[in-house]
Amino acid sequence: MPEKRWGTIASSIKGAIRRGDLYAGARIASEKELAVQWDVSPVTVHRALAELQREGWVVRKRKLGTVVADRSARPTAKIGLVFSNPSDLPQGAYAIGIEDSLGEDLRMTALSTDNNPVREAKCLNLAASECSAIICAPTGAPENTALLKKIAASMPLLFIDCAPDGIEADSVMTDNIGSMILGLQHLHSVGHSRIAYFMGFPHLISSVKDRYAGYLQFMKKEIGMPDPERWVRRFSNTMPTDQHFDRVEAVLAELLSEKDPVTAVVCQQDAMMAAVLDACIHLGISVPSELAILSFNDVPAKAQPLARTVHRLVQRPVELGHMAGRAVRLRLDTPDHPIQTIRLLTDFFPAIEHVPSEVVENFVAARMAKLGKSL
Repeated sequence: MPEKRWGTIASSIKGAIRRGDLYAGARIASEKELAVQWDVSPVTVHRALAELQREGWVVRKRKLGTVVADRSARPTAKIGLVFSNPSDLPQGAYAIGIEDSLGEDLRMTALSTDNNPVREAKCLNLAASECSAIICAPTGAPENTALLKKIAASMPLLFIDCAPDGIEADSVMTDNIGSMILGLQHLHSVGHSRIAYFMGFPHLISSVKDRYAGYLQFMKKEIGMPDPERWVRRFSNTMPTDQHFDRVEAVLAELLSEKDPVTAVVCQQDAMMAAVLDACIHLGISVPSELAILSFNDVPAKAQPLARTVHRLVQRPVELGHMAGRAVRLRLDTPDHPIQTIRLLTDFFPAIEHVPSEVVENFVAARMAKLGKSL
């Protein structure tokens, strides 16, 4: 489509300038020559050159035509970072990694959606009008699929830790399936085979779907359980926090009262882990000696004493940010590069014994306060 072609032509010329193939003062081929080279209409080429001129990459000079602008005078190109809440981990860490890897000629502009699809659409439209590329971390509300498809067809678009269905765009993701299997292998190696899985529902985000898929795959192939759904429990994502914690406690008590009770619980993320730990406090269950807990968690292990009482799969957000920044640069320099999905395993931290109960209680209280309930 024409919009996509002019963007590809502009990005190709930018890449040549960045690589030094085109230097300051070098003449750009004429619109007619570029139209023949790219097999497009002169109107499409004119749009590409006009955009390059607007962004300060080229200048028009009498008798010379279009020439590369002086790099020292060229304004910095902007990369839009659209994310839900920059104060939450791992999103703030994504931003650190992205900014570190963009280089001096690219500047990151952060736009927060507050987890609101309408605001997300506004942020995406603003970024599309002002930026050279967009990184979504990890936004992508289903309501905005059509808008995201339109943006992906006209400019570089990359997702961190999510891959919305039907959108052809680069993505940099935690290897959620591989990481889940890694953690489950450890649980199995220390004697656990009756392992429950607690997750939110509906699970619309690709990373959550992958964690669930990793659990099912391991339980079927490694444990030999024909129906691992037996130990899967789903909890509504729209349930009030106090009801959510009470429901988790009731479900855990039920699982532990069975003839062959579960000996371990896998949590989809740290909010679920907080609910399970709270239930263990109320039920008088020692963690990890009586019940092992494995959870995806976003807080670096050294920053949280709780890390010593549960088995934790900790994402590597700064590294993901570095990879995202490099992927965006590659896309800007080489627009025709095949769409790629890059995956990175989590770090794994096994639990150790002798964590004071007040450490667990303090963590649960902090998590509940953040979720809107005081313990």
